[in-house]
Amino acid sequence: LLTVPLLMVEFYLIMSAVGKVPARVFWNLLGGTTAMLIFGYMGETGMMGVTMAFILSMGAWFYVIWYIMKGEASQVNASLANANVQKAYKTMTFLVTV
Repeated sequence: LLTVPLLMVEFYLIMSAVGKVPARVFWNLLGGTTAMLIFGYMGETGMMGVTMAFILSMGAWFYVIWYIMKGEASQVNASLANANVQKAYKTMTFLVTV
């Protein structure tokens, strides 16, 4: 339950190790993954219709994928000059999407 939000927050932590990263990057990553898990939980427990929960959960997941590939997190990463951070970000993006 905690591994998915922690993995997304890791994107923020790696970038902030070498440069200034806006706090909203942290909150967007954490919020997107938390929403994904909450909607999934609601669908599995019957608190929400399974189809609607799936659609909302996948919407949150697609938002997170977009955010790390094309959104602000990606833009902040591109502005950092550290080659190790670039490599770590690229590797984590690959692991998250595959």
